[in-house]
Order: sequence, then C-alpha cells, then structure tokens
Amino acid sequence: MKQILLLSLTILLITGCKKAIRKTQEQIAASLIEKAITDGQWLVSVYNDGADYKAEFDVYEFQFKTNRTVDAIKNSVTESTGSWGENSTEFTITADYPSNANPTLQRLDGVWKIKDSNWTWVKATQTINGKLTTLELRKK
Repeated sequence: MKQILLLSLTILLITGCKKAIRKTQEQIAASLIEKAITDGQWLVSVYNDGADYKAEFDVYEFQFKTNRTVDAIKNSVTESTGSWGENSTEFTITADYPSNANPTLQRLDGVWKIKDSNWTWVKATQTINGKLTTLELRKK
C-alpha cells in the first residue's frame, strides 16, 4: 500500500513539475517574442493583396511598445497610435488602428497569421475581403 501511495505521489510530482517547466518555457518564449517585437522600429517591406501597396507604407516606421500600443511614425512624428497583440500558441499578431487613422494604416488592422519570422523580419498573411493579403515587416 505504501508503495502505491509513493508511486502515485511521485507521478503527481513529475506531472506537476512538467507543467511548471512548460509554463516557464511559455513565459520565456512570450518574453523573448515581446522583446523582439518592441526592440527597434519596423518598416513594411511588402503589402500585397494582388496589388502592391508597399509604396503607401514607405513614409512610415512602426514602434511597437510593451504596453501593447504601436506608433506609426512619419517624418519623425507619431501620426497615429494603434494597438497590437500576439498569440504565441496560434502564431498570430493582431493590429488595430483607430477609425480616424490614415486608411493606409487601417490596412494593417486584423489578425495576421505568422508564416515565417526571425529576429529582424516577419512574414504574415490574412484574408481581407476575400483576398489573401501578404505583409512583411523588417527591422530598421
């Protein structure tokens, strides 16, 4: 009987430790993702839904902040501030600019599925009005 109790306790501890380790790993990953996103400014290098809109973004730099806001900077001045969020389990990033923001910035609104990335670039897609839209961001 003691052996069964000891075995059950051991299994419970191992399971609990695995969950704690996984949670810690997820927290570290989220922290690293946040640091990669918020460290430095980003440029739009591709915005295409069958038509190329990249030129509209050439005047902007984007600064993502840890408070989940993102500044659209034009000529060294913040033109508009939106919000952003990430979902590391779904591999998505969400952006939302206010309704009074430049329509170019509102093109970034929505949930973007991350297709590929590293510390200095991100490639993402979403379907907007039935069109597959591709977005690529690069660090400045």
